[in-house]
Amino acid sequence: MKAIISKYLLGAALVTGLWGCEKMGTLQKDPSAVYDGNPKLVFTGILLNMKEGPWNDVQRHNQYATQNNSYYYGQPYDWTTSGEGFSAYDRLRDVRQLLLEAAKYGDVAKGYVPLARFVKAWFLVRATEMYGDIPMTDAIKGITEGNFTPKYDEQKEVYRYCLQLLDSVNTELTPLVASNVKVEGDFYYKGDLAKWQKLVNSFRLRVLMSLSKRAADNADLKIKEQFAEIIGNPSKYPLILGNADNFQLVYNGNARDNNYPLWPADGIVIKRDNDNNLANTIVDILKRTSDPRLFVMALPTDSAKKSGDAAYATKFTSFRGGSVGMIQSDLKALATAGKLSNLNFDFWEVTPSGVPCIQLGAAETNFTIAEAINRGWVSGDANAYYTAGIRANMAFYNVATAAQDGFIGGAEIVYAGNTAAGLKQILEQKYVAFFQNSGRQAFYQNRRTGVPVFEVGPANKNSQMIPVRWKYPSSEYNANESSLKAALQRQYGGSDTQNDKMWLVK
Repeated sequence: MKAIISKYLLGAALVTGLWGCEKMGTLQKDPSAVYDGNPKLVFTGILLNMKEGPWNDVQRHNQYATQNNSYYYGQPYDWTTSGEGFSAYDRLRDVRQLLLEAAKYGDVAKGYVPLARFVKAWFLVRATEMYGDIPMTDAIKGITEGNFTPKYDEQKEVYRYCLQLLDSVNTELTPLVASNVKVEGDFYYKGDLAKWQKLVNSFRLRVLMSLSKRAADNADLKIKEQFAEIIGNPSKYPLILGNADNFQLVYNGNARDNNYPLWPADGIVIKRDNDNNLANTIVDILKRTSDPRLFVMALPTDSAKKSGDAAYATKFTSFRGGSVGMIQSDLKALATAGKLSNLNFDFWEVTPSGVPCIQLGAAETNFTIAEAINRGWVSGDANAYYTAGIRANMAFYNVATAAQDGFIGGAEIVYAGNTAAGLKQILEQKYVAFFQNSGRQAFYQNRRTGVPVFEVGPANKNSQMIPVRWKYPSSEYNANESSLKAALQRQYGGSDTQNDKMWLVK
């Protein structure tokens, strides 16, 4: 898949605030055209907001990297609120507009309808997994119904609705795929609804597995049964099981604004960064399991390079991650002394387009199925999906088949069966596969399962705890306080902190 994002930027700009048109000339001839957004332009604007990028504070929260420059935010885990999740409601307004514009265009735009409904589920899930209960039933009804203080729906009901929505979207897509219907404005899948259908069902598996702590005490949600139905009907519910179907953002090396996030503005790659290093949470897993991906992800430390060992670059002992719990000044001293590993610039920054950023891919789906089999949700060969997940991610790093075989046959990696030890193996490998991909999924996996163990230390300013949520944004206190306080009382006894446990993970 090759996404050329820049050609969509004009359209994305014009759909800001929900509206869009194809050409400025259209507005000159007909000023009212600003209220008539071509569905493909509205759709492009939505897609731009679905992405979650690499090498940012989210990835530090995932304990993939450390920031040792005190000028920048480190990893103290002292966040309280974030408005990011509530930006989902801007996207829901976009979805409503997309449905309106698709209706105007009629049959030629019918492919946008199920995709709009899928995106609705995507953003509702993104919001609820950050906060807990969220407005849903009454959301975005201010203009249409005069309801500017929507009630908050319970998190359980948000998940129930989203799972039902995803199932119906799959049903709606089936005849469209059979008729080879396409959509425009799609820089992810180039309008291929067959690939979108795989994404819909793979996302549904992600959502179902995120509910694993609630599977036993919420029989009415039929979490295990839904999962089994999908796995048992592959023709009805196609999935992302190969990298060719990955839902991923491919950066555009020809447009500066769309270069890979690490690519320098002047185009000169210095190949040294004393401010950022890989974190030992990920590095220690890779070293313990003798994982060849480490040699692609990172560089040996400068101290190993200067050791005089001619074979230093091939030894796992030559790599060291930064301690997430260490205060930044101590991290800086280690980095300056050449004792921490940098990222491998020759992989991540070999060109301005860098590498794709996977939002949801084959490795994740395979690991999710392996986890379900391990937990006894479905029957099958967990080892087959476990190894398929490993191979899918190793292919992302261009690891040779022989090296893959050697790794999979290693004592630390050979599947320990459908046991607690086997489950830990699956989750650790899933964590490795999430590296610089999939937004907060690594953080959410740790929140749900405790795997891998996240480090805390002197740098942690949250009473030596890893937060489990975000406080609702101040805008809700200002505009919808009564509804918000009712939701807080119901969920957290009136509290609203980053340490309050939502229904999802209680």
